Amino acid sequence: MADQSETEAASLHAIIADNEAWLIDRIILYAKRQGYTRYTSTLREAWRQSIAGLSAPILTVLEKGMPDVELGPDENFTADPLAGFGITEANRHFERGVNPGMFLGLMKYYRQSYLDLIDEHSPDPASRRRFALTLNRFFDRIEIGLMTAWIAPDKNDSIADLQRANRRITNEKNKYLTIFESFQSPVAVFDRNRRIDTMNHAWSTLFGGAAVPGADYYDDTRINAPVEWLSTEIDRFVASGKAEETIEKLVQTALGSRHLSIKIKRKLDVSEEFSGCVVILDDVTEQRQAESALQETTRNSERLQGALELAGAVCHDLNQPLMAITGYAELVLMDCPEDAPYRDKLKKIVEHVAKVGAITKKLMHVTRYETKPYLDQQIIDIEKASGVS
Repeated sequence: MADQSETEAASLHAIIADNEAWLIDRIILYAKRQGYTRYTSTLREAWRQSIAGLSAPILTVLEKGMPDVELGPDENFTADPLAGFGITEANRHFERGVNPGMFLGLMKYYRQSYLDLIDEHSPDPASRRRFALTLNRFFDRIEIGLMTAWIAPDKNDSIADLQRANRRITNEKNKYLTIFESFQSPVAVFDRNRRIDTMNHAWSTLFGGAAVPGADYYDDTRINAPVEWLSTEIDRFVASGKAEETIEKLVQTALGSRHLSIKIKRKLDVSEEFSGCVVILDDVTEQRQAESALQETTRNSERLQGALELAGAVCHDLNQPLMAITGYAELVLMDCPEDAPYRDKLKKIVEHVAKVGAITKKLMHVTRYETKPYLDQQIIDIEKASGVS
């Protein structure tokens, strides 16, 4: 029996642990449908962390085997890890101005999401029933913890004011985050110590950070480290006293070396003292590559023009003496007996003069700049440059 309990606990543990993304999609579906997303985060990462936080105590309990989760009248729920999670979440959401009805209502849909997961992934009907009962009791304990925290009388006096104020703050925060994370350009906010306070998804992606929008904001363990490749430029900007400045720099990123246009804008507080800056990046790599290609094309065009001018001069100076050599050689051949010993030599002269004439013809048809190696230098490849073989 103990073996069966351990097997079932392991099976339920695997179903929950392996399907975090499924649970996220399902709770977001319910939250959207019932209108809870008007008061919650608009970023998927916040929902992922809520599912991870909710699954953690459940998985911890299951790691010890299938527990006895039935409820007793004399039980100390404050010592229960599931009820303890509920107490912690209740206190946290109380501080944000979330009332018990709203939070418990959404918690019902978290419960439903986990039950849907069991319906979808249980190996057989009997397991489905046992898993559903276990999960229902898990959530009962969480909700008991919630109510234990919420019924404290000293918290009810100011809860309405807290709700309004914190709901307004939450909505403003969500608006800011949604806009900030939606920027196509990488953006980072630096504090007075030249360290990144906040970065958007585009910045994080460019430098190999979090793969999902909002992960940096919701991750309390992130390291607030200085950005070494930009520290000198920020120091110089601060010392300049300017309100903003744009520089360009070749930077090593997760995408390789990129030419970045870097706009640095000063943040001011009410005393107009420096308290940080905002840095906006624009990847101009393709633009600089295009400019480089254009410059290379311009240089090649100038080289081609020089080659054409040289070809014209060479052809002009060669054609006249070549015609004379050919004419004199042919006149001598006309008077030369067939058995004359120098007749073949005269024919060779005419043949080679014709080859030189073919070269001048190619020079006259040069249309592009093409080179080939010759000894320790590059010379014009006349055949490729002219297209005449």
